[in-house]
Amino acid sequence: MSIRRTSQYTPEKGIFEKGTKNTSSVRTIKLSAVAMEILKEYRIWQTEQRLSVGDQWEDCDRLYASWNGQPAHPDTLTQWFEGFIERTDLPKIHIHSLRHTNATLMIAGGEDIRTVSRRLGHAQVTTTVNTYTHAIQSADAKAADTLENILDPMKKQG
Repeated sequence: MSIRRTSQYTPEKGIFEKGTKNTSSVRTIKLSAVAMEILKEYRIWQTEQRLSVGDQWEDCDRLYASWNGQPAHPDTLTQWFEGFIERTDLPKIHIHSLRHTNATLMIAGGEDIRTVSRRLGHAQVTTTVNTYTHAIQSADAKAADTLENILDPMKKQG
């Protein structure tokens, strides 16, 4: 997936494209097979929507579009997510929290901090380190436990 721009909205301009925060925010990241399957299913659904509205459809090169193919309002996904949280009785979190969860899970899984930083689009690795210190400390504690189990396997059995 390529990230190369953002969608913005102002009452004066309506919905418009804007560049990313900085040059490091422009990036291409590999998606998992599961994510790709979900996106393929979404594309099929979107094609069905396109056919159902006929000549009212306007092509745009966005992943998410409104009912007629025009770029979706930037708040649409956020509003949908808020409704999803309410319908499912999940803890109240903001959609941006999913970004933090993603980064935390990568760090906890032992992913290299530079890789995590690049995937997040951070200009400096220090931004990632400062933001995710808690996850790094947790991963470090897990690494210490792993070494302990390797160096003293009898302790693990006891």
